[in-house]
Amino acid sequence: MTTTATSPALDQLCANTLRCLAIDGVQQANSGHPGMPLGAAPMAFVVWDKFLHFNPKNPHWPNRDRFVLSPGHGSMLLYSLLHMYGFGLPLEELKKFRQFGSLTPGHPEFRHTVGVETTTGPLGQGFANAVGMALAERWLATHFNREGHEVVDHYTYAIVSDGDLEEGVSSEAASLAGTLRLGKIIFLYDDNRMSIEGSTDTAFTENVLARFDAYGWHCQRVEGENMAGIALAIRQAQEVTNRPSIIAVHTHLAHASPLEDRAEAHGSPLGVDNVVKTKEQLEYPSMQPFFVPDEARAHFDAKAGE
Repeated sequence: MTTTATSPALDQLCANTLRCLAIDGVQQANSGHPGMPLGAAPMAFVVWDKFLHFNPKNPHWPNRDRFVLSPGHGSMLLYSLLHMYGFGLPLEELKKFRQFGSLTPGHPEFRHTVGVETTTGPLGQGFANAVGMALAERWLATHFNREGHEVVDHYTYAIVSDGDLEEGVSSEAASLAGTLRLGKIIFLYDDNRMSIEGSTDTAFTENVLARFDAYGWHCQRVEGENMAGIALAIRQAQEVTNRPSIIAVHTHLAHASPLEDRAEAHGSPLGVDNVVKTKEQLEYPSMQPFFVPDEARAHFDAKAGE
């Protein structure tokens, strides 16, 4: 699923569609985390649209690329992706975010929602699970691939957060991935420098990329609104076959909202007025909740049908 050509303007519209669906879901539920999807939607769009190999008609295809949203509190971003890329998650389910019995719980749950690769919520868990997925890919490829018949050959992508990287489990998993040289790992670090308590400076001041370099990872840095730069960084990561890769993507929590870079946007709805102001700042074509522009819908449908 990496063949459809797009323009920068269409890419921006598609990323903004994911953003607006996410904040509409949080606002309708009056509960959730709008800040992370607003900042991370461009990198998620680039991964899914330009690199991720998957088949929504066969979501359990064994050789699919894996995608893990380690900061599971940003689940509306993942649900928006699954809806737009044809995984059978109706728009009505996005409107029932965090409601009892829905397919869109507050954190992604494996086997509950099609397309969710692992349950994420406890910080660091998704990071470690993704390392495990890459380790499984290595083991299966070593045991079953033959010359000219590489039946196992897929990547594990993940978006990880400051909270994930603060946890000991992610440090242990990262060390193991570096030691085993798991080159099919490409993680994007949502480096927004904010937590629910405020600036990460209150508890997390280390040089993250220096730590991962010490673990043996391939490290890069890019700006979060630079989708072309994100795509280039991922291509460069794919060329490094003997080391796992992490890309620090400098984002802004609650990008384009009146609460940008403010801790209040981490775990509380923006408010109806601020949702409208955010869409205006993004130059989104409609203020209607859960609106999907025809041009964006056509592009996502084409990708889902490839």
